[in-house]
Amino acid sequence: MSRPAALRLGLAMCAALLANMAGFSVFAALLPTLQAAWHLSNTEAGIIEGAFLVGYLASVPFLVAMTDRRDARYIYLFSTLVAVIGNLGTALLGDGIVSGSVTRFLAGMGLAGTFMPGLKLLTERVSGIAGNRAIAFYMATFGLGASLSTILAGMVGHRFGWQAPFYVAAGLGLLAIPLVFGNVERVARSTHGAQPLWRRLLLAWRNQTARGYSLAYALHMWELYGFRSWLIAFLVMASTGSLAASADTSLTSWGGLVLALGLPASVIGNEIALRIGRRRWLVFIMPASALLSLMIGWSIAWPFAAVLGLLALYTVTVSADSATLTAGAVESAPPEAKGATMALHTLLGFAGASLGPLAAGAILDLFGADTRLGWIIAFSAMGIVAGFGPIFLRRPS
Repeated sequence: MSRPAALRLGLAMCAALLANMAGFSVFAALLPTLQAAWHLSNTEAGIIEGAFLVGYLASVPFLVAMTDRRDARYIYLFSTLVAVIGNLGTALLGDGIVSGSVTRFLAGMGLAGTFMPGLKLLTERVSGIAGNRAIAFYMATFGLGASLSTILAGMVGHRFGWQAPFYVAAGLGLLAIPLVFGNVERVARSTHGAQPLWRRLLLAWRNQTARGYSLAYALHMWELYGFRSWLIAFLVMASTGSLAASADTSLTSWGGLVLALGLPASVIGNEIALRIGRRRWLVFIMPASALLSLMIGWSIAWPFAAVLGLLALYTVTVSADSATLTAGAVESAPPEAKGATMALHTLLGFAGASLGPLAAGAILDLFGADTRLGWIIAFSAMGIVAGFGPIFLRRPS
């Protein structure tokens, strides 16, 4: 593929990912508002946020592994429509833990069939160093999508009501369909001798190098999603001294800008890893992020500018390993097993991601969401778990 064609394809896939992620952070960004409107405890809020990730987990092994044998464009189309239904369902039916969990579960299913299948569409057509960098930018776009979703939720939700961002997310999700079908050409698939899903996942698991990156990714996602899910609530607490619903849209905007730092951090982290070696970079950055997490809860009474500065630095360390871990897993897999390897990678990753927000919510209920101690323990639990990630990485032979 020529460089202009590769660039056009990469931009199209990143734009489609942004469109599909418009509803990604809405629940977390409006968490204090939705807790009040739906009468939720912190644990119940963590369950609803976790339901999105459980929906992802329940679908991703089948949808991603299927891309080895089916045209991923049609998997992408189906999944986008499921995500649209999930976002519309939250806007129309959301009023508590049951309705919130079911509709967010559907939205998570939709993401399962767009995020990694989108990466598969990209990596099948762009290879080499260009392919490695395409992976880095695509993975970094995920963080940008989370950031823009947070900003969207604050700007629209506080002005037009909490339902409005979910309506907007459903509409934007539909834009991903022409972006993919208008820029991605069909690639022939061979189903001759295709093995059942469980066997392909087992073979992917037996790839020692790829498995190590995927297990480390699971711990990374525990930290990343715990942080993303409770960031706005932490900013509300640091700003007002209470978790009561706040109409201050600047808090979601500040949170979105903090999360936006994940894009350059992920890309630059991948470039550093290419130069010094993936394992060396990960052995440094994952424990560094864990150490920084120990400081976050202590900052809750600091001046707000200092809190933002510390959170910005933490975002950089949390995000700087993401693209490196995924590129390591993908490039360690043979071509015929890339779909199954991506399925296993994202399955393990989002298993960690589904537990991170729930664990943080339970800790806050146990130790007090209105206390510094509660936030110290919650953030420490996020980071310390991820700090053990490098133990799974295979030493170069």
